[in-house]
Amino acid sequence: MVCRGNEVFAFLNTAPDESADSENSGAIVAYARDGDGLANRRVLVEGLDHNCHQIDYFDGAFFVVDTLHQRILEYDARWRPVAAHQLLPPAARDGPGHAHINSIAGDADTVRVLLHNFQRGLASEIVEYDRAFRERGRTVLPCSACHDIALLEDGRLLTCLSPEGRIGIAGGETFPVDQHWTRGLVVGLDEIAVGSSLYGARIGRAFLPGFVTFLDRGFRHTGRVHVPAAPTQMRAF
Repeated sequence: MVCRGNEVFAFLNTAPDESADSENSGAIVAYARDGDGLANRRVLVEGLDHNCHQIDYFDGAFFVVDTLHQRILEYDARWRPVAAHQLLPPAARDGPGHAHINSIAGDADTVRVLLHNFQRGLASEIVEYDRAFRERGRTVLPCSACHDIALLEDGRLLTCLSPEGRIGIAGGETFPVDQHWTRGLVVGLDEIAVGSSLYGARIGRAFLPGFVTFLDRGFRHTGRVHVPAAPTQMRAF
């Protein structure tokens, strides 16, 4: 999901993951904030792959991580298609060429994406591109299967070292969260929130509980709440 003004935009899968109808069952939906809730759901985009992983808004455009097809879909501010940026060649979902791109963060000058890389037998990488999606460089992370990119004020990148139950600064220190799979990361002025959950087969993940752990900006734990499902993405209003 991503927030813009009074609206919340989210990716929705309209069919079970393994069903015959799941391939093109992905959609983008919009909600209006209504007090502490959301209302007036609208469908903006349909026919996406069911396994798109993250959306973001920056530099006046929306971006969707089309994980299966190893590309970034770009839309304008009204969700009209602009371009499909093919970052890696198409590859079978479970094959050695599948990097499982799962996260994106950017601004007017730079786009960063995270390559999960478990299927390729490699450590995860954060790859930096210019706004024409020409590669500038990459940072190798301490393990594979990482998630999320958050840009700190000093330019450093924070990410979830998911299988280690930690978060880490790319190329630097790491910090423990718990013994679970970390995924979902948001950084505020005074605190950091990190999601975590038990890890299980995809077909059973809807039934796994999760947690949100709060840390101060010195990475010290300050609080923790239980949530009824596994966090996959978090945003701050």
